[in-house]
Amino acid sequence: MISIFVAEYNRWANEKRRLKLHETPPSTPTGDIEKALLTMQNGSPGEITRCMAAIVGYREDPDLFYRALESYKATEGLDFTLVGVDGDQAADMDMVRVFQMVYPKNSAVIHLDEPLGEIAMRTYSKLVDPDMRTPEDIDYCNELTIAHCCQLAREILREHDIQFDKTQPGGGITKLCIYEPHMHKKAIMFTSFIFSIVISEVLDIEFMWSSDSDTIVLPDSLQKTIATVAGDENAGGASSGLVVHNEHDTLWTKLGSAVYWCELYLTRSTSASSGTSDCQSGPSTVFRISALPGILYCWYTQKVMGKRMIVNEDRHLTTNLLLRGWTVTYVSDTLTATDTPTTLSRWLLQQVRWGRATHIETFQQPKVYLLNHPVFFWAAMKREIGPLIVFFSILYYLITGHPFVYFCWWDLVFRAGYTIIYNWLRNPDRGPTNGFAWIIPALLFYNLPLPAIQIWSMATVLEGGWGTTMRSNGEMSKQSQSQLWKRWHDLGFFVLWMGVIGGTCARIAGGLLSWSDIAIFRALWVGILVPSVITFYALILS
Repeated sequence: MISIFVAEYNRWANEKRRLKLHETPPSTPTGDIEKALLTMQNGSPGEITRCMAAIVGYREDPDLFYRALESYKATEGLDFTLVGVDGDQAADMDMVRVFQMVYPKNSAVIHLDEPLGEIAMRTYSKLVDPDMRTPEDIDYCNELTIAHCCQLAREILREHDIQFDKTQPGGGITKLCIYEPHMHKKAIMFTSFIFSIVISEVLDIEFMWSSDSDTIVLPDSLQKTIATVAGDENAGGASSGLVVHNEHDTLWTKLGSAVYWCELYLTRSTSASSGTSDCQSGPSTVFRISALPGILYCWYTQKVMGKRMIVNEDRHLTTNLLLRGWTVTYVSDTLTATDTPTTLSRWLLQQVRWGRATHIETFQQPKVYLLNHPVFFWAAMKREIGPLIVFFSILYYLITGHPFVYFCWWDLVFRAGYTIIYNWLRNPDRGPTNGFAWIIPALLFYNLPLPAIQIWSMATVLEGGWGTTMRSNGEMSKQSQSQLWKRWHDLGFFVLWMGVIGGTCARIAGGLLSWSDIAIFRALWVGILVPSVITFYALILS
């Protein structure tokens, strides 16, 4: 019930922010000049929410990328589109060609010899002095580094004669594709953000939509999300809700779509009700561009116990915004369509990667809890501790036959029932086709692996691999050729966990049917071995 209450409060707060765009600015002057400038609303709401989009990707499926870029043509208030391609080899040119196909006019393509993130690291190393220890000195070096990168971006645009003035003959450039040597998603995001800062200065744009190459936007995705940020001068960013556009591809995408419907709306609304969302979803994020220069360098160079982090890009951006006093919200009544993995193995790898990012951002910066609402801390601890309690409760029952915590099936059914009814009434996502038939399978599909994912992602929290390949034909073929030992390392935890689940179910059945201890012991081994063997064959050998 608490989750439902805060979800409703979050929707009310977001609507209140959007309504502020239509209000007359107060006549009483504020002593804070910077906030006064942010709250000035001399134009119409549509003028205030003008924006640009930054879309990044690596070896995306050409057909999906084509659909993604096409979807931006129906978007209102989008003044500029920037596409970043992480790679400059022959296989990467498919994305560049798709860009040119979708945007043949008023567009340009630029190749960078080196990612700007690497240039930034060299620049920072020259600026920083061993005697610099205060946070102010470090922030100053960060700002100088970003300023240097922005100046390089301006020079690159001048060298390629990129004109943004629409009054020029032939019109100005409104679509730009940048591609650079392959590194990782953080690298192409950093480059895209630097160019976005420079372009936004020229076009006088305050907001940037950041998304992925597999994401399809709806006509109102950008404007409603941006309006929520524009209506609150303290808001540094937001993200919209998500639906799945490849629901009908496989059984696993159908289940994934149902999971998004069952879980995302309520779980994301919980912390966001206090104005402190813990993660801006990569496919559907809005930033106030003026908030980016102060956080970009420390975001790009994040280290955990001396190891460079490259896969928790979305959560760490959000953490940095919160640490600097900006609020971040979840716009639950607005939707964007994203892609979900088509196989069980890719789904598990994605969940483990997200789990690692969650652990890092939950515990690395405890200061963030002191700066934000207690609800933010409660949501974080609930997310971390809940699956651990379930894991040890199941393991304890499997070994001893006694419950670790009190459990009531009727309570579970009642809670699930009213949550599903609320979701059906209020979630803007109407759910998968024949949704009621998929709700129970989806809840099992998500919640059964969750405790094992929590444990394994904690144990491997410093692993920096992406886990899954991209969707181009060449990249998908690499995954099918991966070595047996690597698949066991990545997915073996789930094989073992299915044995635990099978054994636990056997013990429950033995207790309900009043079996003897010997019969229960035999059933335990059958329950452990059969699911483990089946899962091992399906995930590791196949």
